Amino acid sequence: MLIDTTTPMHVLNECLAADGSVKPVYRNLMNSVESLGVEELQRRWSVAKEQAALDAFTFMLDPREFRTVPTDWMPRLIPEQDWEVISRGVAQRLKAINRFLLELYCGEQEEVVPPDVMYSCQYYNPELQDFRPARDVFVHVYGIDLVHMGEGRYVILEDNLRIPSGISYQMKSTEIGMDVLPEMTAGYDIVPYDIRAAYHEMFASLCDTPDPVCVLLTDSKYGSAFFEHRYLSELLGIPLVEGSDLYVGDNGRVWGRAMDGDFEVDLVYRRVEDLELFVPGLTEAYLDHKVVLVNAMGTGACDDKLVFLWVPDMIERYLGENAILEQAVSYDLRLPANREYVLQNLDSLVLKTRQGYGGLGVFILPDLDKGYRSRLAQQLIEQPQVFIAQETLDFSRHLVFDELNGEFEERYIDLRVFAVQNGNGEVTVFPGGLTRVSEANSRVTNNSSGGSCKPSWVVR
Repeated sequence: MLIDTTTPMHVLNECLAADGSVKPVYRNLMNSVESLGVEELQRRWSVAKEQAALDAFTFMLDPREFRTVPTDWMPRLIPEQDWEVISRGVAQRLKAINRFLLELYCGEQEEVVPPDVMYSCQYYNPELQDFRPARDVFVHVYGIDLVHMGEGRYVILEDNLRIPSGISYQMKSTEIGMDVLPEMTAGYDIVPYDIRAAYHEMFASLCDTPDPVCVLLTDSKYGSAFFEHRYLSELLGIPLVEGSDLYVGDNGRVWGRAMDGDFEVDLVYRRVEDLELFVPGLTEAYLDHKVVLVNAMGTGACDDKLVFLWVPDMIERYLGENAILEQAVSYDLRLPANREYVLQNLDSLVLKTRQGYGGLGVFILPDLDKGYRSRLAQQLIEQPQVFIAQETLDFSRHLVFDELNGEFEERYIDLRVFAVQNGNGEVTVFPGGLTRVSEANSRVTNNSSGGSCKPSWVVR
């Protein structure tokens, strides 16, 4: 057999039980894998990798190297009953965070997050005080990272609000996987989704015209996620522009340059952080309500890893509900008792910088040597306000095919789920999400930290 079911597996392997038997939802998939055999799987993996390279399915690790996104083409399967809970929990969280941001910037005094936490947040924008974005929506596109703890229990690790990245990787890995390995779909009713319709509905709902002129602003073809920018531009049918393609006209509106004549822009789907660096005057045009930005300025306040601790309180205050999805147990290191606990248990915790992203500033301390832990402990003592700590979770693993050796091995996986909110407050959560896969002997799954991905299907 391709998969050795006599070898005991990790207790949280999503495909196989601890005794090596195949879990019911994966039986058809495993039968397809066995029928194809090692040599055919290796050939198909090679074909898929070649297709990914031809489609420029890439992510830039550093300024010198673009690489084809490493992908394991064996899909992760999420039962529809699990997805229903995930979807409701993600929508609930998005709505509560948006309400918090509205109160933070437009209310008299928000009472959920302590003021010293908020004012020390790098991504908080005090200049937005009393500014209301179009239709009172700050969060249009939302990403959330979860891990599976078994038995349909998913735990949130963090939120992604400024420039959530990865939905194109979700779609492209699924597209290529189904194209090259159609046998794996046998026996499954896969839940479909259409991001184009949801995005267009969201764009139109934010503007004063039913057919707004929208552009996607990229940081250039040399940016790390340029594949995603190009992919979304083509999928959504909107121009992909760099900063030099836009300017603010005498009427205060944003204009785009084109060969057949310049045009006014109603909405900018921004994939850059520093607006003024790319388009001088864009911030002022936005604050004057001359253009809509997706996502709105100010959303980064809830990207802060310390603000994360108060999201369940936001859900209770603004929605009057209990949180549907639990989040990882986290520690506010401003508090002496928490610092003492964390320092005493440093060997078993995760340390994160408040402003980190893309896997940067995440330290899984059980996986680090003693010297590194000692240096982090010293930084924590000197600057406790820079970090949060989280309990280390032993989350689920999946099978990954080693193309060279023709064998399957276990790797840790997480799940980034994407949602959009339109101007009417309606939330669409896209089925499946992006499953990210760790390297061997690591729990870090981010692409920017060397991880890979795999297709994710929600199955009925």
